[in-house]
Amino acid sequence: MIRIRPRKAAALLAGLLAAAVTLVAPPVATAATKTTLIGASSVNFGWFDAAVGPVQIYRDFDDGFSYPTWRDTRAYQAHPNARANHYSMKILPQRLLDPTDTINGRLRAFIATTPKNIILTNYHEPDDKSVGLFTPAQFRAGILKFAGMVRAQNAVDGGTRRTSVVLMNISFKGQWTWPVSDWWPTDARDGGHVDLIAADVYALPHATLTACCPRGYTDGVNWQQPSFLLNFIIKFAKANKTPWAVAELGYLEDIHNPARKATALRDAVNVARANGADHISVFDASGPRADWRLRWSSPVGSTPKTSQAALMWKSLANGG
Repeated sequence: MIRIRPRKAAALLAGLLAAAVTLVAPPVATAATKTTLIGASSVNFGWFDAAVGPVQIYRDFDDGFSYPTWRDTRAYQAHPNARANHYSMKILPQRLLDPTDTINGRLRAFIATTPKNIILTNYHEPDDKSVGLFTPAQFRAGILKFAGMVRAQNAVDGGTRRTSVVLMNISFKGQWTWPVSDWWPTDARDGGHVDLIAADVYALPHATLTACCPRGYTDGVNWQQPSFLLNFIIKFAKANKTPWAVAELGYLEDIHNPARKATALRDAVNVARANGADHISVFDASGPRADWRLRWSSPVGSTPKTSQAALMWKSLANGG
């Protein structure tokens, strides 16, 4: 028989207990295990809600700064019981930087009425919309002022509101006027940061709105996979150690492959989930170059609520 001294026995017992705690402790959250919300922006939520139903986060816009309270917004009116919202407005950053401008008090009052978990941004796609209006440096200073108001309200009511910067994917790809770093505020350069970087990601169409392809369709030439398109913001987010999201995702139907758009949407969500995206929202609307709505299906030109793309997004929003 082996005898164990009391002191040694106590040490052994403590070691066993520590090991037990280690065994039952929950796993550390990683990028791949983070819950990614599945959302949408739509030009016609009447159609979208009937075809797809509720999603986990709604992407909404105010083409200005038009509402005194959150309950006055079209976003609230459309989905008063939304689980989450990513909401944009347009206020010139110079106005936010002017302490005498009354818009600052109005904005603080508006933020106080918003849901405590909302994501807010000012001038989404400033890389495209700022020409002649403001500089990247003014944008960075303005969005930091905006973020300061959001954090101040969180300190008052215990909210978890966040502020985002939303840029075009072609900027992340280095194909636009300014690099992404010109728009993204950093502690070292700007004395502060925001909470989330987001991209508007589109598989830029080939031969759409032409004789070959009616609206909502492409001929499939130069098709780009989600793994390629999302790679640019993923790299930026990792390099800058920041949460990220896809604020808008756009794919067209391939006239030669009726399942291709639905498959691409599924694959995009899988890439987003695997890389810890905060959320990914489909863009169910028309743009200046193409019609990205989910309603297009086979046969070409039909608009059933059972399009493969719509059914796919419905499944994804329901955990599929």
